[in-house]
Amino acid sequence: MSEFGDLLKSLRQEHKISQRKLAELVGIDFTYISKIESGTMDPPAEDKIIKMAEVFKVDPDQLLISAKKVPSELQKIITEHQDVPVFLRKASSFSPHQWERIRGIMNETPENGEK
Repeated sequence: MSEFGDLLKSLRQEHKISQRKLAELVGIDFTYISKIESGTMDPPAEDKIIKMAEVFKVDPDQLLISAKKVPSELQKIITEHQDVPVFLRKASSFSPHQWERIRGIMNETPENGEK
């Protein structure tokens, strides 16, 4: 099974929703849900994953990341800011201390109208 398929099955069982019902709510064929859960098919498109997140009341990014998809709003940020790809390439080598500092920076409030 795939990470996404495992997560999907777990969420579906936790919420007591059948494959058929989930497929109906999301707008895809129920056999596709079965194939996703068994790992024989790739996860659906972003819009379907977002609908699944709404059904399960979970963060869409959690499902998108488990499906190995970059949310489209982040794709825009990545392609519009030339420092982002450089940052992402280096991120895998950051120490826990560096990540802590980065979290601190992200939680700062912009000063003097900075963005």
